[in-house]
Amino acid sequence: MIIKILSSAIKINLKQGLKVFIMIAGISLCILVITLVTSISLGARQLVNETLQQFGPTSVIVFAGGRRQPGQPFQRSTTMTLDDVRSISDQISGIAAIDSEANSNMNAKYEAQNIDTTVSGATSSFTSAWNWDVSEGRFFTERENTSMSRVAIIGSTVAKQLFQGQNPLGKLIRIGTTPFTVIGVLSTLGTTPNGMDRDNRIVIPLNTMLKRMLNQTYITMMRIKFAPGTNITNVAGEISTILRYNHKLTAQGLPDDFTIITPDQVMEFLNRINSTLNIFLVVSTIVSIIIGSVVVSNIMQASISEREKEIALRRAFGATKSLIVIQVFLEIFVISIIGSIFGATLGAVLGLIMGHFTGINVSISPILFLVAFSVSTIIALIAGIQPALKASSYDPAVVLQR
Repeated sequence: MIIKILSSAIKINLKQGLKVFIMIAGISLCILVITLVTSISLGARQLVNETLQQFGPTSVIVFAGGRRQPGQPFQRSTTMTLDDVRSISDQISGIAAIDSEANSNMNAKYEAQNIDTTVSGATSSFTSAWNWDVSEGRFFTERENTSMSRVAIIGSTVAKQLFQGQNPLGKLIRIGTTPFTVIGVLSTLGTTPNGMDRDNRIVIPLNTMLKRMLNQTYITMMRIKFAPGTNITNVAGEISTILRYNHKLTAQGLPDDFTIITPDQVMEFLNRINSTLNIFLVVSTIVSIIIGSVVVSNIMQASISEREKEIALRRAFGATKSLIVIQVFLEIFVISIIGSIFGATLGAVLGLIMGHFTGINVSISPILFLVAFSVSTIIALIAGIQPALKASSYDPAVVLQR
Protein backbone atom coordinates (compact mmCIF):
# COMPACT_ATOMS: atom_id res chain seq x y z
CA MET A 1 0.00 0.00 0.00
CA ILE A 2 2.77 2.44 1.00
CA ILE A 3 4.68 1.66 -2.22
CA LYS A 4 1.54 2.36 -4.24
CA ILE A 5 1.00 5.67 -2.45
CA LEU A 6 4.69 6.55 -2.86
CA SER A 7 4.49 5.84 -6.58
CA SER A 8 1.42 8.06 -6.78
CA ALA A 9 3.24 10.82 -4.83
CA ILE A 10 6.16 10.73 -7.30
CA LYS A 11 3.81 10.96 -10.29
CA ILE A 12 1.98 13.92 -8.72
CA ASN A 13 5.27 15.70 -8.06
CA LEU A 14 6.34 15.21 -11.66
CA LYS A 15 3.17 16.99 -12.82
CA GLN A 16 3.86 20.09 -10.72
CA GLY A 17 7.14 21.09 -12.33
CA LEU A 18 7.73 24.69 -11.19
CA LYS A 19 6.36 24.30 -7.63
CA VAL A 20 8.37 21.15 -7.04
CA PHE A 21 11.48 22.80 -8.48
CA ILE A 22 11.12 25.78 -6.09
CA MET A 23 10.64 23.45 -3.09
CA ILE A 24 13.65 21.33 -4.06
CA ALA A 25 15.74 24.49 -4.58
CA GLY A 26 14.71 25.83 -1.16
CA ILE A 27 15.54 22.60 0.65
CA SER A 28 18.80 22.23 -1.32
CA LEU A 29 19.90 25.69 -0.21
CA CYS A 30 19.14 24.89 3.45
CA ILE A 31 20.96 21.55 3.27
CA LEU A 32 23.88 23.19 1.44
CA VAL A 33 24.35 25.64 4.32
CA ILE A 34 24.12 22.89 6.93
CA THR A 35 26.52 20.63 4.99
CA LEU A 36 29.04 23.44 4.61
CA VAL A 37 28.90 24.39 8.30
CA THR A 38 29.06 20.73 9.36
CA SER A 39 32.06 20.01 7.11
CA ILE A 40 33.91 23.03 8.54
CA SER A 41 32.96 22.00 12.08
CA LEU A 42 34.19 18.42 11.50
CA GLY A 43 37.38 19.78 9.93
CA ALA A 44 37.94 22.06 12.93
CA ARG A 45 37.46 19.15 15.35
CA GLN A 46 39.92 17.08 13.38
CA LEU A 47 42.39 19.97 13.48
CA VAL A 48 41.82 20.40 17.23
CA ASN A 49 42.64 16.73 17.85
CA GLU A 50 45.73 16.92 15.64
CA THR A 51 46.88 20.08 17.43
CA LEU A 52 46.49 18.41 20.81
CA GLN A 53 48.45 15.37 19.64
CA GLN A 54 51.20 17.60 18.22
CA PHE A 55 51.44 19.56 21.46
CA GLY A 56 52.07 16.31 23.27
CA PRO A 57 50.80 15.04 26.64
CA THR A 58 54.19 15.56 28.35
CA SER A 59 55.25 18.93 26.96
CA VAL A 60 54.98 22.51 28.21
CA ILE A 61 55.68 25.85 26.58
CA VAL A 62 56.98 28.77 28.61
CA PHE A 63 56.44 32.22 27.11
CA ALA A 64 58.16 35.42 28.18
CA GLY A 65 55.52 37.83 29.48
CA GLY A 66 52.58 37.16 31.78
CA ARG A 67 48.96 36.22 31.12
CA ARG A 68 49.45 34.70 27.67
CA GLN A 69 46.79 32.42 26.19
CA PRO A 70 47.24 29.38 23.90
CA GLY A 71 46.94 30.30 20.23
CA GLN A 72 47.95 33.96 20.64
CA PRO A 73 50.67 35.32 18.33
CA PHE A 74 53.95 35.90 20.11
CA GLN A 75 54.49 39.23 21.87
CA ARG A 76 57.82 40.87 22.52
CA SER A 77 58.93 40.66 26.14
CA THR A 78 62.39 40.98 27.71
CA THR A 79 61.77 38.92 30.84
CA MET A 80 63.29 35.56 29.88
CA THR A 81 66.90 34.73 28.99
CA LEU A 82 69.12 31.74 28.31
CA ASP A 83 70.07 31.74 32.01
CA ASP A 84 66.47 30.69 32.75
CA VAL A 85 66.81 27.83 30.27
CA ARG A 86 70.03 26.68 31.95
CA SER A 87 68.45 26.89 35.43
CA ILE A 88 65.52 24.74 34.37
CA SER A 89 67.78 22.21 32.61
CA ASP A 90 70.01 21.91 35.68
CA GLN A 91 67.32 21.74 38.39
CA ILE A 92 64.44 19.75 36.87
CA SER A 93 64.78 16.06 36.11
CA GLY A 94 63.02 14.10 33.38
CA ILE A 95 63.60 16.59 30.57
CA ALA A 96 63.79 14.75 27.22
CA ALA A 97 64.39 17.84 25.07
CA ILE A 98 64.38 21.58 25.54
CA ASP A 99 64.37 24.22 22.81
CA SER A 100 64.66 27.95 23.45
CA GLU A 101 63.56 30.39 20.78
CA ALA A 102 63.64 34.05 19.79
CA ASN A 103 60.95 34.93 17.25
CA SER A 104 60.37 37.93 15.05
CA ASN A 105 58.30 38.83 12.00
CA MET A 106 60.56 39.58 9.03
CA ASN A 107 60.54 39.71 5.26
CA ALA A 108 62.31 36.96 3.32
CA LYS A 109 63.29 37.27 -0.32
CA TYR A 110 64.51 35.03 -3.14
CA GLU A 111 65.14 36.76 -6.47
CA ALA A 112 61.88 38.60 -7.29
CA GLN A 113 59.74 36.68 -4.78
CA ASN A 114 59.29 37.73 -1.15
CA ILE A 115 57.13 36.83 1.84
CA ASP A 116 56.40 38.26 5.28
CA THR A 117 57.04 35.39 7.67
CA THR A 118 57.87 34.36 11.23
CA VAL A 119 61.59 33.83 11.73
CA SER A 120 62.45 31.59 14.68
CA GLY A 121 65.91 31.42 16.16
CA ALA A 122 66.03 27.92 17.68
CA THR A 123 68.46 25.32 18.96
CA SER A 124 69.41 22.02 17.37
CA SER A 125 66.84 20.37 19.72
CA PHE A 126 63.99 22.00 17.75
CA THR A 127 62.92 18.83 15.89
CA SER A 128 62.81 16.59 18.97
CA ALA A 129 61.26 19.22 21.28
CA TRP A 130 58.49 20.07 18.80
CA ASN A 131 58.13 16.63 17.16
CA TRP A 132 58.58 18.53 13.90
CA ASP A 133 61.07 17.06 11.45
CA VAL A 134 62.31 18.15 8.04
CA SER A 135 60.79 16.68 4.89
CA GLU A 136 63.73 17.64 2.68
CA GLY A 137 67.39 18.31 3.42
CA ARG A 138 68.53 18.47 7.04
CA PHE A 139 68.29 20.49 10.25
CA PHE A 140 71.26 22.54 11.47
CA THR A 141 73.71 21.12 14.02
CA GLU A 142 74.70 22.49 17.43
CA ARG A 143 78.09 23.43 15.94
CA GLU A 144 76.30 25.58 13.33
CA ASN A 145 74.31 27.19 16.14
CA THR A 146 77.44 27.89 18.19
CA SER A 147 79.28 29.33 15.19
CA MET A 148 76.30 31.54 14.23
CA SER A 149 76.03 29.99 10.77
CA ARG A 150 73.73 31.63 8.25
CA VAL A 151 71.71 28.53 7.41
CA ALA A 152 67.93 28.30 7.27
CA ILE A 153 65.19 25.67 7.34
CA ILE A 154 62.04 26.96 5.68
CA GLY A 155 58.39 26.02 6.12
CA SER A 156 56.40 24.62 3.18
CA THR A 157 54.44 27.88 2.72
CA VAL A 158 57.69 29.83 2.46
CA ALA A 159 59.11 27.25 0.03
CA LYS A 160 56.01 27.45 -2.14
CA GLN A 161 55.93 31.26 -2.15
CA LEU A 162 59.63 31.92 -2.71
CA PHE A 163 60.63 29.08 -4.98
CA GLN A 164 57.46 28.48 -7.03
CA GLY A 165 58.12 24.74 -7.42
CA GLN A 166 61.95 24.93 -7.67
CA ASN A 167 64.18 22.89 -5.34
CA PRO A 168 65.06 25.34 -2.51
CA LEU A 169 67.98 23.33 -1.09
CA GLY A 170 71.28 25.14 -1.46
CA LYS A 171 69.63 28.36 -2.65
CA LEU A 172 70.51 31.72 -1.11
CA ILE A 173 67.65 33.73 0.42
CA ARG A 174 67.73 37.05 2.23
CA ILE A 175 66.04 37.50 5.59
CA GLY A 176 65.88 41.23 5.91
CA THR A 177 69.22 42.11 4.33
CA THR A 178 71.15 39.08 5.64
CA PRO A 179 71.86 36.18 3.26
CA PHE A 180 71.07 32.61 4.41
CA THR A 181 71.56 29.26 2.69
CA VAL A 182 68.51 26.99 2.69
CA ILE A 183 69.53 23.55 4.00
CA GLY A 184 66.12 22.03 4.76
CA VAL A 185 62.34 22.23 4.42
CA LEU A 186 60.09 21.52 7.41
CA SER A 187 57.31 18.96 7.07
CA THR A 188 53.87 20.49 6.57
CA LEU A 189 51.72 21.07 9.67
CA GLY A 190 48.91 23.26 8.26
CA THR A 191 47.00 25.89 10.19
CA THR A 192 46.25 26.21 13.88
CA PRO A 193 42.61 26.08 15.08
CA ASN A 194 42.59 29.90 15.10
CA GLY A 195 43.80 30.08 11.50
CA MET A 196 47.55 30.76 11.88
CA ASP A 197 49.68 29.19 9.15
CA ARG A 198 52.33 27.14 10.98
CA ASP A 199 54.19 26.53 7.74
CA ASN A 200 54.83 30.23 7.12
CA ARG A 201 58.04 30.06 9.15
CA ILE A 202 61.80 30.08 8.77
CA VAL A 203 64.01 28.49 11.46
CA ILE A 204 67.61 29.67 11.87
CA PRO A 205 70.20 29.01 14.63
CA LEU A 206 69.34 30.77 17.91
CA ASN A 207 72.78 32.38 18.29
CA THR A 208 72.58 33.71 14.74
CA MET A 209 69.14 35.17 15.52
CA LEU A 210 70.16 36.76 18.82
CA LYS A 211 73.54 38.17 17.80
CA ARG A 212 73.38 38.74 14.05
CA MET A 213 69.69 39.53 13.47
CA LEU A 214 68.24 41.02 16.67
CA ASN A 215 71.25 42.01 18.78
CA GLN A 216 69.50 41.03 22.01
CA THR A 217 70.00 38.60 24.90
CA TYR A 218 66.43 37.68 25.77
CA ILE A 219 64.34 34.91 24.24
CA THR A 220 60.67 34.67 23.33
CA MET A 221 59.85 31.22 24.62
CA MET A 222 61.06 27.74 25.43
CA ARG A 223 59.51 24.39 24.65
CA ILE A 224 60.21 21.58 27.11
CA LYS A 225 59.43 17.94 26.37
CA PHE A 226 59.49 15.58 29.35
CA ALA A 227 59.90 11.82 29.54
CA PRO A 228 56.70 9.72 29.47
CA GLY A 229 55.03 9.43 32.87
CA THR A 230 56.19 12.82 34.09
CA ASN A 231 53.68 14.65 36.29
CA ILE A 232 53.23 17.83 34.23
CA THR A 233 51.39 19.69 36.99
CA ASN A 234 54.30 19.18 39.37
CA VAL A 235 57.02 20.18 36.89
CA ALA A 236 55.02 23.24 35.84
CA GLY A 237 55.06 24.29 39.50
CA GLU A 238 58.82 23.70 39.70
CA ILE A 239 59.42 25.76 36.54
CA SER A 240 57.33 28.57 38.01
CA THR A 241 59.32 28.51 41.25
CA ILE A 242 62.66 28.67 39.38
CA LEU A 243 61.58 31.52 37.11
CA ARG A 244 60.05 33.56 39.98
CA TYR A 245 63.33 33.15 41.89
CA ASN A 246 65.45 34.12 38.87
CA HIS A 247 63.23 37.13 38.14
CA LYS A 248 63.14 38.26 41.79
CA LEU A 249 59.39 37.75 42.09
CA THR A 250 59.52 35.85 45.37
CA ALA A 251 57.48 38.46 47.25
CA GLN A 252 53.80 37.56 47.54
CA GLY A 253 51.40 39.41 45.26
CA LEU A 254 53.86 40.03 42.43
CA PRO A 255 52.43 38.66 39.17
CA ASP A 256 54.35 36.25 36.95
CA ASP A 257 56.28 37.83 34.08
CA PHE A 258 56.09 34.54 32.18
CA THR A 259 53.32 32.15 31.10
CA ILE A 260 53.43 28.37 31.30
CA ILE A 261 51.16 26.55 28.86
CA THR A 262 50.38 22.93 29.79
CA PRO A 263 48.46 20.25 27.85
CA ASP A 264 45.44 20.78 30.15
CA GLN A 265 45.32 24.48 29.22
CA VAL A 266 45.58 23.62 25.53
CA MET A 267 42.73 21.13 25.95
CA GLU A 268 40.59 23.78 27.68
CA PHE A 269 41.34 26.30 24.90
CA LEU A 270 40.49 23.80 22.17
CA ASN A 271 37.28 22.77 23.93
CA ARG A 272 36.18 26.40 23.94
CA ILE A 273 36.69 26.50 20.16
CA ASN A 274 34.68 23.29 19.79
CA SER A 275 31.85 24.68 21.92
CA THR A 276 31.64 27.83 19.79
CA LEU A 277 31.51 25.77 16.60
CA ASN A 278 28.81 23.53 18.05
CA ILE A 279 26.65 26.55 18.94
CA PHE A 280 27.10 27.94 15.42
CA LEU A 281 26.17 24.55 13.93
CA VAL A 282 23.02 24.20 16.06
CA VAL A 283 21.86 27.77 15.30
CA SER A 284 22.42 27.40 11.54
CA THR A 285 20.59 24.05 11.56
CA ILE A 286 17.57 25.44 13.40
CA VAL A 287 17.38 28.50 11.12
CA SER A 288 17.67 26.29 8.02
CA ILE A 289 14.92 23.95 9.26
CA ILE A 290 12.58 26.88 9.97
CA ILE A 291 13.22 28.53 6.58
CA GLY A 292 12.93 25.24 4.68
CA SER A 293 9.75 24.23 6.50
CA VAL A 294 8.03 27.58 5.91
CA VAL A 295 8.90 27.63 2.20
CA VAL A 296 7.80 24.04 1.56
CA SER A 297 4.67 24.29 3.72
CA ASN A 298 3.39 27.46 1.99
CA ILE A 299 4.02 26.17 -1.53
CA MET A 300 2.48 22.79 -0.66
CA GLN A 301 -0.64 24.41 0.79
CA ALA A 302 -1.07 26.40 -2.44
CA SER A 303 -0.67 23.16 -4.38
CA ILE A 304 -3.25 21.41 -2.20
CA SER A 305 -5.73 24.24 -2.81
CA GLU A 306 -5.31 23.84 -6.57
CA ARG A 307 -5.83 20.07 -6.28
CA GLU A 308 -8.86 20.13 -4.00
CA LYS A 309 -11.19 18.49 -6.57
CA GLU A 310 -8.66 15.74 -7.27
CA ILE A 311 -8.33 15.06 -3.53
CA ALA A 312 -12.12 15.22 -3.06
CA LEU A 313 -12.55 12.62 -5.83
CA ARG A 314 -10.08 10.33 -4.11
CA ARG A 315 -12.07 10.73 -0.89
CA ALA A 316 -15.31 10.03 -2.80
CA PHE A 317 -13.83 6.79 -4.19
CA GLY A 318 -12.95 5.52 -0.76
CA ALA A 319 -9.63 7.09 0.24
CA THR A 320 -9.61 7.65 3.99
CA LYS A 321 -8.32 10.78 5.72
CA SER A 322 -5.30 8.79 6.87
CA LEU A 323 -4.37 7.80 3.30
CA ILE A 324 -4.66 11.43 2.17
CA VAL A 325 -2.38 12.51 5.05
CA ILE A 326 0.16 9.79 4.20
CA GLN A 327 0.12 10.78 0.53
CA VAL A 328 0.80 14.46 1.31
CA PHE A 329 3.64 13.57 3.66
CA LEU A 330 5.16 11.22 1.09
CA GLU A 331 4.96 13.91 -1.61
CA ILE A 332 6.90 16.30 0.63
CA PHE A 333 9.28 13.54 1.77
CA VAL A 334 10.24 12.72 -1.83
CA ILE A 335 10.90 16.40 -2.50
CA SER A 336 12.96 16.72 0.69
CA ILE A 337 15.11 13.70 -0.11
CA ILE A 338 15.87 14.98 -3.61
CA GLY A 339 16.66 18.39 -2.13
CA SER A 340 18.94 16.85 0.50
CA ILE A 341 20.91 14.91 -2.14
CA PHE A 342 21.48 18.02 -4.25
CA GLY A 343 22.19 20.19 -1.20
CA ALA A 344 24.63 17.77 0.44
CA THR A 345 26.49 17.17 -2.83
CA LEU A 346 26.78 20.87 -3.63
CA GLY A 347 27.76 21.63 -0.01
CA ALA A 348 30.52 19.00 -0.08
CA VAL A 349 31.87 20.27 -3.41
CA LEU A 350 31.73 23.89 -2.23
CA GLY A 351 33.49 22.88 1.02
CA LEU A 352 36.33 21.25 -0.93
CA ILE A 353 36.68 24.32 -3.15
CA MET A 354 36.67 26.62 -0.11
CA GLY A 355 39.26 24.44 1.64
CA HIS A 356 41.49 24.45 -1.44
CA PHE A 357 41.47 28.22 -1.95
CA THR A 358 41.28 29.48 1.66
CA GLY A 359 43.25 26.84 3.58
CA ILE A 360 40.30 26.24 5.94
CA ASN A 361 40.35 22.68 7.25
CA VAL A 362 37.25 20.91 5.85
CA SER A 363 36.24 17.31 6.50
CA ILE A 364 34.02 15.49 3.97
CA SER A 365 32.56 12.26 5.32
CA PRO A 366 29.37 10.11 5.14
CA ILE A 367 28.24 11.92 8.30
CA LEU A 368 27.40 14.94 6.11
CA PHE A 369 24.87 12.93 4.09
CA LEU A 370 23.43 11.39 7.26
CA VAL A 371 22.94 14.89 8.69
CA ALA A 372 21.39 16.06 5.39
CA PHE A 373 18.96 13.12 5.36
CA SER A 374 18.00 13.71 9.01
CA VAL A 375 17.41 17.44 8.52
CA SER A 376 15.41 16.93 5.31
CA THR A 377 13.22 14.38 7.12
CA ILE A 378 12.57 16.88 9.92
CA ILE A 379 11.70 19.55 7.33
CA ALA A 380 9.30 17.13 5.62
CA LEU A 381 7.58 16.27 8.91
CA ILE A 382 7.20 19.90 10.00
CA ALA A 383 6.28 21.28 6.57
CA GLY A 384 3.74 18.50 5.93
CA ILE A 385 1.53 19.11 8.97
CA GLN A 386 -0.58 22.02 7.68
CA PRO A 387 -0.95 20.77 4.06
CA ALA A 388 -1.85 17.29 5.27
CA LEU A 389 -4.50 18.57 7.68
CA LYS A 390 -5.89 20.82 4.98
CA ALA A 391 -6.08 18.03 2.38
CA SER A 392 -7.69 15.57 4.78
CA SER A 393 -10.33 18.12 5.79
CA TYR A 394 -11.91 18.36 2.31
CA ASP A 395 -15.57 17.18 2.21
CA PRO A 396 -16.18 15.54 -1.20
CA ALA A 397 -19.89 16.50 -1.12
CA VAL A 398 -19.04 20.18 -0.74
CA VAL A 399 -15.96 20.44 -2.97
CA LEU A 400 -17.39 18.54 -5.95
CA GLN A 401 -20.53 20.73 -6.06
CA ARG A 402 -18.52 23.98 -6.54
